[in-house]
Amino acid sequence: MLTTARVDIPAQIAARLKVTADYSDNVNDYAREDLIGFKRPIAAAFALVMPFAVVFAYEADGPWFAIQLAGAIIALVAGGLFVIGRQEWPNIVEEFQTSVMAKKKAIADLRCGFGESSFLSNGRAPKFFLHDHGVLVLADAGDLKTLFFDISNDGTDPRWELYESGEICRRVWRWLRLPVSREVVKFSTEGARLARIGEPPRIQSIEAWEAINVSLGEPMDGAIIHESFDEVVDNVQRMMY
Repeated sequence: MLTTARVDIPAQIAARLKVTADYSDNVNDYAREDLIGFKRPIAAAFALVMPFAVVFAYEADGPWFAIQLAGAIIALVAGGLFVIGRQEWPNIVEEFQTSVMAKKKAIADLRCGFGESSFLSNGRAPKFFLHDHGVLVLADAGDLKTLFFDISNDGTDPRWELYESGEICRRVWRWLRLPVSREVVKFSTEGARLARIGEPPRIQSIEAWEAINVSLGEPMDGAIIHESFDEVVDNVQRMMY
C-alpha cells in the first residue's frame, strides 16, 4: 500500500535547488560564460595548448618568438570562439532555455518549502519495461492505483544502479518528490527481496513508446495512474510492438 506525507525539503536538496535557481536569465551572459569559460571542447583545447606552446617557443627561440606565437594563438582563439559561437548558438540557446525552466521550477520548489515523502510496501513484484533511454517501472499502489516511474540510464538517476543491481526488487520503497517540478530527488529500498522473473521485455520503437505514454495519460515520473495494476500492465504489453 502507498502512503504519502508532507515533509520539509532536506538541506542537501535545498542547497542543490539554490544552485539551480542562481542561473543567469540573460542568454548573452550565459553564452559568454559558456564560451569564454572554455566549456566547449574546442575552446577548452585552445586554453590547454596555449601555455605549453608559449613556454616551448620561449625556451626554443626566446621571448620575441614567444610573444609572436602568443599573439597568433590569441587571434586564432578569438576567431575560433566566433566560429564556434555561431555554430553552437542553437545548442547554447536550447541549453539556456532548459536551465531557465529548471531555475523557475527550483525557485517555486524552494518557495513551497516542503516535499512529498512516499512509502510503498510492495505486495506484488513490480513490472519493468526497458526502452532506449532507461526503464519504465509499474508497481501496484493498491486501491486500484498504479505507481509509475521512468528511470533514466543517462548516469544522472541513482535508481538505475538500483535497477541494475536488483536492489529495486525489494519489499519497501521510499522516495521524495518535489512539489512543483515533481522531480523524484531521493529513492531507497529495503526489506525482503521480491521475485524477478527473467529479462524484462523491451519497447522496440519510438512509436510504441509514444503510444504507451499517451495511453497512460502521459504521466510524469513518480505519478499515480488511477487504474488497477493488472489493467495497466496488460495495456502496456499490448502496445509494446
